[in-house]
Amino acid sequence: MTPKQIQTELAKIARTKLKFTGDLNAGELGDKLDSVQQLTLVVAIEDHFEICLDPEDEAQIVDIADLIHLISSKLAQK
Repeated sequence: MTPKQIQTELAKIARTKLKFTGDLNAGELGDKLDSVQQLTLVVAIEDHFEICLDPEDEAQIVDIADLIHLISSKLAQK
């Protein structure tokens, strides 16, 4: 799966699971999502992509590019 495909899927997840209407393309995720939304997003990502995100992984995510890279890495390990 390409980074662009992952980004498209993330936008879909954010819209359907979080009812998020903002822009996930730039900036820090912490500025866009509260802690409950972040947890909901993590669970939805794990379910959708069939991966497991460890707490150490989550701590490294600052922006959408970090998240896309992490998902891509996890998918490559499958």
